[in-house]
Parts: sequence; C-alpha cells; structure tokens
Amino acid sequence: MARSSAFTVRVKGMTELQRNIRKLKSRELSASVRAANKSAAEVMKPEAESTAPKGRRDAKSSRRYRPGKLAKSVGVTASAKGAAVKAGSAARVPYAAAIHFGYPKRGIRPNRFLYRAMARKSDAVSETYEREISAVVRQHLEGD
Repeated sequence: MARSSAFTVRVKGMTELQRNIRKLKSRELSASVRAANKSAAEVMKPEAESTAPKGRRDAKSSRRYRPGKLAKSVGVTASAKGAAVKAGSAARVPYAAAIHFGYPKRGIRPNRFLYRAMARKSDAVSETYEREISAVVRQHLEGD
C-alpha cells in the first residue's frame, strides 16, 4: 500500500549540486548536505505529530491497539539526495497507511495528516532549506 508523496519541494540547481558533491567525493560535504536536508524536514515533524489522529480505545479495540502510537511514530529520514517525513512501520504501526490513505473496504476514510502538515509548513521548510544549503555552500565550496 506504499504510495509516493503528493508534496515535493523542487530546488533549482539541486541536481548540479548533487553531481558536484559526488565528484568532490567529500564525506564531510555530503554529511553537511544530509544535515541540511534533515533540518529542513524536522520543521514539519511537530506539525505532523500534533495533527496525527490519536484515536481512542473502546471495548472492541484489539489488545495491540494503543492510542497515540501513530503520532509517536512520525520520523524524519535524510540523505544527501533529500529528506522524507514518514509515519508508521510494518512492525509497530502497520495500520499507518490505512489511516493516511484510507481503506474503503473497511470503512476507513483517508486522514492525510502528513500532507496537511506539509501544506501548512511548506514556506518554513523552504526558508530553512535555503538558509541551511546556503550555509553549506559558503562553508565548503566558497572556502570561508
């Protein structure tokens, strides 16, 4: 049930920057770009956690169901190529995709809390990313 994101931030010149990073073969530069990607994605994480459905436990709930597990599972992954904010895991929160994208056969309507969080925080993410990448370029490529 994996689907790609409806929100993507495209950065002009990012492909060239990635190519140059690979050519330079600098682990320090690559780590700095990864950190910049991660810090930009971290801006969205609190919003996603706060808007994630908390649910409630009732008499018919499974023993494994614990309200709030979906919100606690929101995390950020980053690499030199980009970053992603994800929720759920196959082992701990297997129902995350069904909650986010819906499951019509089970009567579960979609609750796209990750998309809404990105829509609300897209300006802050862009500003943070621009600031962080500019600092990396100044530090590593301009020789400051």
